[in-house]
Amino acid sequence: MIALSAHLGTLFGELPPLARPAAACAAGFDAVEAWWPPADAPADWVAAVREAGARAVLVNADGGDLAAGERGYCNVPGRGDEAVAAAVAAARTVTAAGGEVVNLLVGRALAGTPRARQLATARDVVREAADAVAPLGARLVVEHLNGVDVADPLLPTPAAAAEFVAAVGHGGVRLLLDAYHAAAAGLDPAAEAAAAGSLIGHAQYADHPGRGAPGTGTLDLRAFVDALAEAGYAGHVGLEFVPAGPTAEALAAVDAP
Repeated sequence: MIALSAHLGTLFGELPPLARPAAACAAGFDAVEAWWPPADAPADWVAAVREAGARAVLVNADGGDLAAGERGYCNVPGRGDEAVAAAVAAARTVTAAGGEVVNLLVGRALAGTPRARQLATARDVVREAADAVAPLGARLVVEHLNGVDVADPLLPTPAAAAEFVAAVGHGGVRLLLDAYHAAAAGLDPAAEAAAAGSLIGHAQYADHPGRGAPGTGTLDLRAFVDALAEAGYAGHVGLEFVPAGPTAEALAAVDAP
């Protein structure tokens, strides 16, 4: 049965990072996820999750210099070992917090390098990273990013990411289907769920446009969850929306599936 998880990268942003797991539990969640736990204190973040009575179902591996526009670097020649090490570090964090899924961002397209070559490089790195995290009890998901918010992502649609995952051909690598990114790319998230089917390894939701709470845009959270269930998915859907005000008030208006 699909359950909701609180994405602590967007929810409870009015609180310090280490206070957010307890706030999520107080709001009724038993599962949380995060982009990047506090880099200077991942062990403290793990402790905060456990002390709150939650478990972390997903964390991101390091995505590079975000301020400079990086969104992963699996496709960058010479950075494969760095990407694998980042996946392992994230795997240690998420498994210590009771979960198993690491979101390994693939990257943005590099100018002057054939896209096919970049995809091949990224596939090799993701496959190696999946082998490296498996002994830790972790697995990877690969996320598509829309080309409106992120300039020229290597995987701009769910279909592109699903094709990439299929080509990687590793049992420990699946698709992260993001409703917001799909909608921002001009696609129907429910239809994308049906098309991806068994390749889905995690899902996330924010309304579109605006990346706000359910009801602020055009995407029906319940319909998205129903489409995932019909596609055979039975994991968590991370609520990755940005509240317009206090998180508790935004969550109170959510019609949870």
